[in-house]
Amino acid sequence: MKIHSGIYWDQGRRKNNQDSLAFLQVVTNRGRASLAVVSDGIGGLQEGETASGYITERLIEIFYRELVPLVGRGKGRKALTRSLLRCMCGIGRDLNRYAAEREIALGATVSLIFLWKRNYLILHLGDSRIYLCKDRKQRLLTTDHSDGRNGLTACLGSFPFRRPDMQWGRIWGKGGFLLCTDGFYRKMDQELLTLLTPSQVGSEEQIEKRLRAIAEASLKKGERDNLSAVYVMVR
Repeated sequence: MKIHSGIYWDQGRRKNNQDSLAFLQVVTNRGRASLAVVSDGIGGLQEGETASGYITERLIEIFYRELVPLVGRGKGRKALTRSLLRCMCGIGRDLNRYAAEREIALGATVSLIFLWKRNYLILHLGDSRIYLCKDRKQRLLTTDHSDGRNGLTACLGSFPFRRPDMQWGRIWGKGGFLLCTDGFYRKMDQELLTLLTPSQVGSEEQIEKRLRAIAEASLKKGERDNLSAVYVMVR
């Protein structure tokens, strides 16, 4: 299995960028393990960049400290799922403590995919999204936690803790996962996702050019929010 990836991160027309993202991969004695994540700070609350940045930093830490060693020891889905759930609970407590000490409210979405060989685990809270791009077809793998009026019904930090949506799957043949914040997809023409069809993408440089083309099309349509995306292609 080969993996190619690309990242797009843009402030848009906001005064600051409250999105955070990351892509990591390690080769273990039991195969390649990868983690991609996007997190979007809630703009109507304070310190959105603090919330999203902290979530991403903690997930990077848990990837190296727990997930990779679990894969190396041959542990399965149950152990990996439990590790990520513990991490989410801890992040939620930390953000709530931080907010209480400063008498503020803050929070952020989180959407991640953990890949091990051809198995994947999705964890999701909020209205960022994960799409599967395969065979010229695009499928949304996550459900927005939103009331339909741009109001979130779940995230990390500003609500009582809610168990994230989690799902395991397996990808056969060529496929790509697009993780993106709402600023990236809100005005996106769905047909532009065909630019990310794995058979049409040959390099990481090409992935980043195509992510940029999708984002620029949204900006031309008047998108003002931060735009962030990670694309992970499996061959």
